[in-house]
Amino acid sequence: MQKNRILKNTILLIIGGLIVKILGFIIKILYTRYLKEEGVSLLSLILPTYTLLLTISSFQIPTIVTKLIAQNKERKSKIFFNSLWIMLLIDLILIIITILFSNYFATSVLHNSRCAYLLRILSFTLPFVAVTSIIKAYFFGKEFIVPVIISNVSEEIIKLLLIIIFLRKIVVKGVFYGTVFYLFINLICEVFSFIILYIFLPKRINIQKLKYKFDTKYSASLLNKSFPLLSSRILGSFSYFLEPIILTNLLIFKGINVDFIRLNYGYYNGYTLQILLIPSFFLVALQNNLIAPLTRYKKNNEYKKIKFIIYKVLGIIFALSIIFIIILFIFGRDIMIVLFSSDKGYIYLRMLLPFFILFYLESPLLTFLQVFDQEKKIFKISFINMIIKYLSLTIFILVGFGFKSLIYTEILSIATVITLCLYYLRKFFYHLS
Repeated sequence: MQKNRILKNTILLIIGGLIVKILGFIIKILYTRYLKEEGVSLLSLILPTYTLLLTISSFQIPTIVTKLIAQNKERKSKIFFNSLWIMLLIDLILIIITILFSNYFATSVLHNSRCAYLLRILSFTLPFVAVTSIIKAYFFGKEFIVPVIISNVSEEIIKLLLIIIFLRKIVVKGVFYGTVFYLFINLICEVFSFIILYIFLPKRINIQKLKYKFDTKYSASLLNKSFPLLSSRILGSFSYFLEPIILTNLLIFKGINVDFIRLNYGYYNGYTLQILLIPSFFLVALQNNLIAPLTRYKKNNEYKKIKFIIYKVLGIIFALSIIFIIILFIFGRDIMIVLFSSDKGYIYLRMLLPFFILFYLESPLLTFLQVFDQEKKIFKISFINMIIKYLSLTIFILVGFGFKSLIYTEILSIATVITLCLYYLRKFFYHLS
């Protein structure tokens, strides 16, 4: 029965993820065409910072919520509301910090003063992301994923409609105004996503009943559980956050033009990675759907079932990855032209393709370690990877590989993470036997 539920939920999440991915690509095609290279480059500059803010704001509490709901140890309303209060408090602090320091950060670090306005707008999405992520975590813990799918699909439909109706008209006033409006669209969609999820909440967890008592001790316990996982995620996000900063400054030091760096980083993030990350909807579906059932199997010490699921999942992902990579080898340039009306960044795509077969295994491997409460090992993996990544990036640039140094560094990073994940998983099961 449990296996049938896992299969059913996975299929539903894959279908929902595929719909979201298709809509997302249509959205990507439209906004890259409307915002042009300048707007895409601006978004690429601020995205690492926003990712870091999202990681800090979540405190990885949604993952803990899913596991606690799955274990069914405590009152669900207690888990839900205490998690919500913690995340909203963190978000308020982050919004204040972003408003105060965005000007300095944009001019001194990102070397583009316009990024300050964009960062402020994005900071106001954090509370809505917090609320929706807690609700989604609750549904994943209950293995009731229909509301999550409806919310995700509806959010993309609303975004697409707003882009079609308004973005083209606003971008006529200037690319920067169009970029600002695009970020406002994201804010509107987060609000809409919350409304959809709220409709599906059971009566016993009603957000209108905000008199639910804040439990200091229980909240401290949640933070203690989330902190090891948060540390590794912050390292990963901080590493991503540092990427454009270190890359830009080192390349400038080597005499490379700032505009060349900005445009190529935009091609890399906006075109190359977008193509390579097409299968991410499938990986997210597996990751979100596996946490709750694997947590229950672990609770009952059913490690043979866990091993079977691990081998099956990794085998499926590996097989599908090979098929996807072969398609991109043959039709990659054509796909880029159809989607983005440009083949800029295609050279980076060809360089990364063989190694992304391994990259697609990263997310499920880290999820398995997370289920086994190996957060300290995940932190160690993130730390080692960050050190190797930026040490190698520095060496590659100083030696004279130019912007391609980023590609070589990414390849080395993939190899590092996969090797360490497999090593710690094997070590974990060895100690069980």
